[in-house]
Amino acid sequence: MTPIRGRVITALLAASLGAAAHEGEIHRDPAADSPAAAGDFSLTRPVRLADGSLHVSTAMQQQLKIRSDAWSARTQPLEVARLAADVQAQPDAALAVVAIERGRLEAPDRGWLLPGQQVAAGQLLAWLRPQLSQQERADRRARLAKLEAELAIVDVNVERQQLQSAVNSEAGGVASGNIWVEKYLAERTAMRRNRDLLAQSLDDRIALRAPHGGRVLNIAAAPGAVVEAGSAVLRLSDSRALQLVAVHQQAGLGARIAAARLLDGSLLVPRGEEPLADGSGWRLRVDVPAGHSPLVAGQVVRFEISLRAPAGTVAIPASACVSRAGAAEVWLQRGEERFEVRQIASCRGNRAATPLLADGDRIVTQGAALLSRYR
Repeated sequence: MTPIRGRVITALLAASLGAAAHEGEIHRDPAADSPAAAGDFSLTRPVRLADGSLHVSTAMQQQLKIRSDAWSARTQPLEVARLAADVQAQPDAALAVVAIERGRLEAPDRGWLLPGQQVAAGQLLAWLRPQLSQQERADRRARLAKLEAELAIVDVNVERQQLQSAVNSEAGGVASGNIWVEKYLAERTAMRRNRDLLAQSLDDRIALRAPHGGRVLNIAAAPGAVVEAGSAVLRLSDSRALQLVAVHQQAGLGARIAAARLLDGSLLVPRGEEPLADGSGWRLRVDVPAGHSPLVAGQVVRFEISLRAPAGTVAIPASACVSRAGAAEVWLQRGEERFEVRQIASCRGNRAATPLLADGDRIVTQGAALLSRYR
């Protein structure tokens, strides 16, 4: 074998061995292995992008049954809670019983009222004996004397006309139709009424009665006291104006109330809450609408309150929350084929600790767990 022919055979053998050593391997740019880098998104699986979001083709969304719904703060579900409450009279719904004129107060037969005592509508609360000045009393006595004198004259005229009618009847005349007798009789009736009223004004008592049922809140005067016209004698709560008072231990509950109602559906009016003196909780007050007759003070009833989400939180649908590796997350659809993940505190209660949603955002409510597998 010639040296030239040997070198040719050696070269061909080396080429053949090199081809055998690389058989089945494909050499290409490593960057081409990433569909996201190449811009050629696969239709067979979601593709993770550089910013951590996912590209999911429309066909793949249909295959995975991905569904997203628009979210709005106005449509957040309200939490419903029930509380037990005492029915009480509204403290600010009170009426003052006043003296209609200047006079001295006297206790009724039942005795003088005490704060906290219940009274019925129309019940006698106190007597008021008008107090007249010496001049007023003298003027009324003079008017009473004048009326007595005029009444005596009228009595004489009535007797004279009646006697005249009797004489005419005995003489064969007609005793009926004497207009003078009728006139004097009408005058005497009116004058007697005026005399009685004027006499009562000198020494009479005026009854002060309860305009409605309720509880005595406070008493401004004592028996024997002289009060001026328009002065308050006592204050009564209005038993028709009721309030529910509930004690609870949930901080900030009153500020979250969106609506309140009785179990029969009657709407209530939240008034506010105050801390208990011992710091063990809060006292919530809710007004009952006027005319709700089934309730009376002293009852214990249950009512419902609809609560908004706590401040700084948003409601997350249960189907949208995914627990993953001890954490919780939700997926938002930011475009036709792009999805972003958001971390939240936990799926407990389905509420995010920070406001991560805005009106109009689309949140994945079906298939969120499948998306999390491709992170």
